[in-house]
Order: sequence, then C-alpha cells, then structure tokens
Amino acid sequence: MALDKYTIGQRYGTALFDLATEQGTIDAVYADVAALQQVFADTPTLAATLTNATLTLEQKQPILTSLQQGATDSVKNLIQMVFDYGRMNEMPFILAAFMQRYDQVNGIVHAKVTSAVALTTEQQQALSTQLAARLGAKQITIDNTVDEAVIGGVIVEANNLVIDGSIRSKLAQVRQLLLG
Repeated sequence: MALDKYTIGQRYGTALFDLATEQGTIDAVYADVAALQQVFADTPTLAATLTNATLTLEQKQPILTSLQQGATDSVKNLIQMVFDYGRMNEMPFILAAFMQRYDQVNGIVHAKVTSAVALTTEQQQALSTQLAARLGAKQITIDNTVDEAVIGGVIVEANNLVIDGSIRSKLAQVRQLLLG
C-alpha cells in the first residue's frame, strides 16, 4: 500500500525531531530545517528537479550537495536518505511535520491575524499575551495581514480556532483585548 505525502512527512519529520532531541542538537536542526523550508518555498521546482528521471545523478549531485552544505549531520543524512528513496517531492511535508512537532513540544503557536490596518508592535505584543493565555501557549508568533474589508477589529486564526472580532458590535471588546 502506497503511503500518502502527509503520512511520509509525519514519519520522517517525527523521526528527525526525535533523533535531534536525543542527540541534543534540536536547536541546530531547527535552524537547518527552517532554512531548508525556505529554499523549497523559494524554489517550487526543486523537488521535481531532484526526482526528474531524465536527469542523471551527476546532474543532480551539485544541487544535493548545496542543500547539504553547512547542515548538521542529521539534516545531511535526512536529505540523502529522502533523495535515495526518491521522495524529494515529500520533503516540504517532512520539514513541515518537523516544525509542527517542534512548535507543539515548545508551546509555540502561529496566529494569522487579519486587520483593517497594520497592527503596531505594542498591539501585536498585547494580542500575543492575550492569545498565549487563552491558548495555553508559551509563545505566539503573529503574521499580520491587512484587509480593509475587515473595516475594524481583527480576525485571529490559530490552532484550528477562529476568533472573529471584526463585527462592529465586537469592536469595543477587541479594542479592550488589544489595549489590555
């Protein structure tokens, strides 16, 4: 039975997380995974290129070497193993699974906040503090998106939860939340 990309991502990502934790290299591996995730995001055709059957190993090797350059041994080995098994198309899912596990263990929650105007640093900090208390998180990272259609207030999406404070009747409540 063929495994789907999400299952593969979870297995490899969790294995990398467990290995890095066991070896005490979790922060270094986290940095490598974040950098690698950015490379795959910036180069959408990278995985397809590395799995392209018409390219020879000699043509793919320089790309593989550049991905491994400067990485921890765990990440180098992961890249090589995923390449050897022909699963580079699943690499973004593997990296995402690692990051998700890291965030879960460390109490980090990523919140998407939509507002009519860009939130100030103080507003983001106040919102972050309130969300951390409500969600039981140690740290909240906020990705603020401006959408004038919101008119006022904010819409927060985090941990499969949506808090819609954009309705006019909720504006005072959201203002209190942001101003603390």
